[in-house]
Amino acid sequence: MSDIIIISVTKQGTRLAAHLADVLGADLSVPVKYSAEASGARLYASPVVEEVRRGWAYRKLILIMPAGVAVRAIAPLLQDKHSDPAVVCLDEAGRSIIPLLGGHQAGANDLARRIAPLTGGHAAVTTASDVQHKPALDLLGGGRWHIDPGSALTHASARLVNEDCVGVYVEPALQAHCRSDLETLWPLDNVAPVCTLEALGDPAYKAGLIVSHRTLPIEHMRLLSKCVLYRPRVLVAGIGCRRGVAADDLHANLLETCALAGLSADSLKMLASVDIKHDEAGLAELAARLQAPLQLIGRDKLQALDSRAFSPSAAQDRLGIPGVAEPCAVLAAGGGELLAPKRAFAASTVAIALACPTEPAQPAAATAPPDGILSLVSIGPGDIAQMTVAARDRLCSAEVVVGYRPYIEMVRSLLKPGQEIVMGAMGNEKERGEQAIGFAAEGKRVALISSGDIGIYAMAGFVFESLKNRGWQGANPPVEVLPGVSAMQAAAARLGAPISHDFCAISLSDLLTAWDAIERRLWAATEADFVIALYNPRSKGRDWQLSRAVEILRKYRLPATPVAIARNVTRPDESIKLTTLAELDVKEVDMWTILLIGNTRSYAFAGRMGTPRGYSESAFGYEAAPINPGTGTDADSVYPVMLTHMQHLSTVVVGGGAVGERKVRYLLAAGAQVRLISPRATPQLEAWARDGRMRWDQRPYQTGDCASARLVFAATDEREVNARIAGEARQAGALCNVADDPGACDFHVPAVHRTDHCVIAVGTRGVDPATARRMRDRIAELLA
Repeated sequence: MSDIIIISVTKQGTRLAAHLADVLGADLSVPVKYSAEASGARLYASPVVEEVRRGWAYRKLILIMPAGVAVRAIAPLLQDKHSDPAVVCLDEAGRSIIPLLGGHQAGANDLARRIAPLTGGHAAVTTASDVQHKPALDLLGGGRWHIDPGSALTHASARLVNEDCVGVYVEPALQAHCRSDLETLWPLDNVAPVCTLEALGDPAYKAGLIVSHRTLPIEHMRLLSKCVLYRPRVLVAGIGCRRGVAADDLHANLLETCALAGLSADSLKMLASVDIKHDEAGLAELAARLQAPLQLIGRDKLQALDSRAFSPSAAQDRLGIPGVAEPCAVLAAGGGELLAPKRAFAASTVAIALACPTEPAQPAAATAPPDGILSLVSIGPGDIAQMTVAARDRLCSAEVVVGYRPYIEMVRSLLKPGQEIVMGAMGNEKERGEQAIGFAAEGKRVALISSGDIGIYAMAGFVFESLKNRGWQGANPPVEVLPGVSAMQAAAARLGAPISHDFCAISLSDLLTAWDAIERRLWAATEADFVIALYNPRSKGRDWQLSRAVEILRKYRLPATPVAIARNVTRPDESIKLTTLAELDVKEVDMWTILLIGNTRSYAFAGRMGTPRGYSESAFGYEAAPINPGTGTDADSVYPVMLTHMQHLSTVVVGGGAVGERKVRYLLAAGAQVRLISPRATPQLEAWARDGRMRWDQRPYQTGDCASARLVFAATDEREVNARIAGEARQAGALCNVADDPGACDFHVPAVHRTDHCVIAVGTRGVDPATARRMRDRIAELLA
């Protein structure tokens, strides 16, 4: 009897069925009225539904009939994918060959592909993994592997074909056993090997595959909600027993031995015993029950073994052999490792060995990148739990690990025996990069590690600079970069949302970058109102750079600007202090610290720091660039800013003299809301007040007058009063211009000439306002 039956319903279909039956060696069932078309076929006169029911005992059914008829016929017979047969439906011309049922496990897809060239038709395989040319998870191991019934097979299969990340853990002892069975997985972009079961718990892995002969620890049972657990048949059980022992007793003893050794009975490949047990009924019955062959070992082979390698056994005296359970297990396993030493029961002994792989042992490469590759591995801010799964896997699979000594110690718990560790000191970054490239060029798998993200102020820059100088063309050796969580990101996460809008990072280390360039970047970043992360802020040998940076920041940012001092984030000695720009103490900062300085909209509350994701208006209520105080050291960094849309900008001018009048004139021209505070005022100021163009508080300046203002102009003739106004303005969060005192100004007002066609501003960065006015007047004369 064949395992395939072909059932037809039409005359043309019967002719096709007869042809296929001859080629495939299949049994044939055709309607009685078409018997002349198919000699030797089983004939049926009943409805085709009943004939399909009779044919359900076959492992494969080929139904040459309309798909609707086939579906209605098989629907009442369906049970589950593990027991249902393969069903393939063909039209009577053989043009469309459709696997309806059992595409993978029962072999319908393969059967359809086998039929297609015989009929000149098309195998209409609809299984997603086949369509996408991805391996079917239920066929890994060539169908030889047992799939744990608690596995999330459907879930994992869907994740694989939907290109979600799938992790693969292979028990280290099984690497050589499984290499060829898993080779279809590794080319897939969304499949990644992992080194530990714990790694599969990472949310980054939407599904996982576990290949193991061991029982799953209880703490990892939750993985079955998203993983497929495979049991390759790799265990050999050696059994010694008395005459007449029952199969049930042997089975119970075998299961107990597996359980106590942490092994899965589903991975049993073979039973083994001494040849004098060739007629032992209990052993034969147990082998049939487990569908595992029973191998009988000759006593001559056992006698050749060294008895000292096995547990003491009564068989040494009775049979002259070193034992039965242990030596039989080891020999049948091809000399494999003894995983469960002999356990003695009332009427039997059981031992279990791991079978040697059928293919020659090779270094485990299934879970490793190719030989001769340089992996630039980011280890994150400090806590190894912050490492990405990919970075951890590359670190674990490396033959050589290169890094700064403190960074090596940070990942020490992940390193494995046999890995070559190359540690270097601070300042030897270029040498470490060259070493790593050299190891990879020799054909070794190398992990060059760096804290945070290796591409941010770290080793990636040195490596690629060296590669460029070598004339590297993208290979020899291959280089990959594994990103990580940077110190800036880690600090921001602890604080809440400080970098949720535009931000930048600046390193204050002038060891590799000229300070002039660093200072220009500081001016530009503060002027552009970025949230700023300062890396390498202060060390024993570089203790003035941070003070200069803070001096620049204070020129642009309000005193209340939030500042975070984050030190050793995610490490055991982590500390985070939230302060303000005015109160920042640079002595609290060292090289293990990163500073986050807010922009004009950043805020602090409840020990956290945030920056609004979207700005509905600028910090000052009008759409214009930030005011440039013009105190930069580089003339190219200074440019005039005209405030031309100030209808909603509240300003205070203190002082009613000629200087105050000039300030008010141009503020009114720009549309600002002006409040003048002075006991006396010029006639023009009085006229503007009478006309309602401004508010005049006819009194001396009082504490609190700056509270509601955004811009304050101190224009009295008393320097002490002006200084007090400037200080209170800063406390209120307002910018201040101080007459005749450029050093005290937050911004400077240029001399302005306006016509119907242009606006000309002349400024000297507050150094010589009189010269600016003379230049303005001269320009006006020339234009006239």
